[in-house]
Amino acid sequence: MERSRGAPDFLLLFLTLSLVGFGIVMVFSASSILAYMSADYNHDSMYFVKKQALWAVIGFVAMLVVMNIPYQFYKKLFFPIMILSFILLLLVKVPGLGATINEARSWLKIGPYTLQTSELAKLGLIIYLAGLINKKRERFRVFSTGLLPAVVVTGGFFITIATQPDFGTASILLATAVIVIFAGGAHLKHIFYLSLPAILFSLYYIFDPRHPYRMDRITSYLNPWNDSLGSGFQLIHSYYAMGHGGLTGVGFGKSIQKFLYLPLPQTDFIFAVMAEELGFIGCTAFIIVFLLFLWRAVYISLKSRDVFAYLLGIGIVGMIAVQAVINIGGVTGTIPITGVPLPFISYGGSSLLTCMIGTGLILSISRQIDRTEDKEPARG
Repeated sequence: MERSRGAPDFLLLFLTLSLVGFGIVMVFSASSILAYMSADYNHDSMYFVKKQALWAVIGFVAMLVVMNIPYQFYKKLFFPIMILSFILLLLVKVPGLGATINEARSWLKIGPYTLQTSELAKLGLIIYLAGLINKKRERFRVFSTGLLPAVVVTGGFFITIATQPDFGTASILLATAVIVIFAGGAHLKHIFYLSLPAILFSLYYIFDPRHPYRMDRITSYLNPWNDSLGSGFQLIHSYYAMGHGGLTGVGFGKSIQKFLYLPLPQTDFIFAVMAEELGFIGCTAFIIVFLLFLWRAVYISLKSRDVFAYLLGIGIVGMIAVQAVINIGGVTGTIPITGVPLPFISYGGSSLLTCMIGTGLILSISRQIDRTEDKEPARG
């Protein structure tokens, strides 16, 4: 017996809409000069922000729909959802259907728009792993009967995305899968053994002599001034932006680096524009709000007594958190640049849509946190 569905968590909904709204404002500031000065964007300073606002509306509608569907629906269909997600990954390889952007064939053509299917695949994999672990329960701790199917499916998703090539998204997917598997109670020794092939593949991917630009990202991260006009150009101008912003920033809309100095100011390096315009104080305020969002989502997930809901929520939080760490880490020079958007903030419809659908799933959980199923605690 379960209680009737209640209202969604208002605080999480408020924080989500606040982040999306702030993201649209920052996309306008970061992209207006680039859009105005380029014929590719019809010299329209509102080009990027109009598209981002459209995706925000689509994402909001999708979030409302997902929020109003009981999460048990996804629990029952976890396997078909995984199959559909993998098919979407393969469709981008089909001539006429897939599109190559920034040297990665990761997008599916939908009329005048494109959809990055690897973003949705992250959600599909989370749902599959949560459903599998919920079904297997104690058997999941046995490698051959529980963990092996999860490893095979995760490996298939990872290799398919990495060979598009999109190693940044593949890394986020793999890290998210590890979080769900660990939270699901897998043995730590199994996770350690299985991480070795992933490490070897990553090393091969980075040092592949056919693609020297990948190694250039590592060397530019260690010392960008060794190639200040080449591989280190992005990071150096990111440093300039953050240094110029200082403690309080130069003021909204007054960034200098977005005047065609900083590549991709509206996507991968939007945090650098934020740092220049809003300063250390503004960036700290943003990070606090972002952390509040993550905390609230984790709180809802932990409060649920349903194994599937708990793992689904933890997986979505992990996906968003890992992506944010990789983006901000790359912009600040803490880790090598991998080219992933900042969740809810960067320009990019696929990323925004995925984050809002994921939030909708957690809001759906928040409406049914008084389930009677007992949640088994994760064990290492």
